[in-house]
Amino acid sequence: MTPVELLPHFLAAPWIEHGRSLQGRPLTHRVWRAADARRPPVFFHGSIHGNEPLGSYCLRRLAEELDAGLARARDVWIAPVVSPDGFVVSSKHNARGVDLNRNWPASNWSSVYRGVEFPGDAPASEPETQALHALLARARPAAIVALHSPFRTVNYDGPAKDLAERMAAKNGYGARADIGYPTPGSFGTLYGVELGLEVITLEIPPMTPDQAWQENREALLEALAA
Repeated sequence: MTPVELLPHFLAAPWIEHGRSLQGRPLTHRVWRAADARRPPVFFHGSIHGNEPLGSYCLRRLAEELDAGLARARDVWIAPVVSPDGFVVSSKHNARGVDLNRNWPASNWSSVYRGVEFPGDAPASEPETQALHALLARARPAAIVALHSPFRTVNYDGPAKDLAERMAAKNGYGARADIGYPTPGSFGTLYGVELGLEVITLEIPPMTPDQAWQENREALLEALAA
């Protein structure tokens, strides 16, 4: 299944619209409530870079298991495709050419950028960033798992070392705090370093969608644990 074929799955009920992309595509999410929540929610999002679709495939599979009654100790929120305009054309950027993972109002946001990492004209200038920011304010999670590619690591920001190590023990990717290059204005800087939430950036290397799910299922389920 290609991203163009997958996206309509996330646009139909029971997925709920919480905003629109620059080109007018719905931005959607779902919530699964725990009967006996013992911790604040966990929030998953995928494809903030549209050319990294493996995370969205994995989130579809996770949603299917949650629908089937997967046990969980906390509420679960999933926003499967943050950048649908980029998703359908396999572009890292949104329709304005902005790297949405550099568009967050962190204290280190900068208009100076290298190569293709255009951060936008101002922090949170993009509708996709604004919509996710507002959704997170509603969800009030304690932990956030952002699914990316193409590296092979469980990167973390904020107080997420323990969660990262537990997830890494499940997929064998290893846990690390430093991704290896500067990330001004990044999602992890804002929500992990500055707001103090557990933020995981799960980097999935190139493989088939089925392989990505098989390799990372247990790691993702670890984030649901109490």
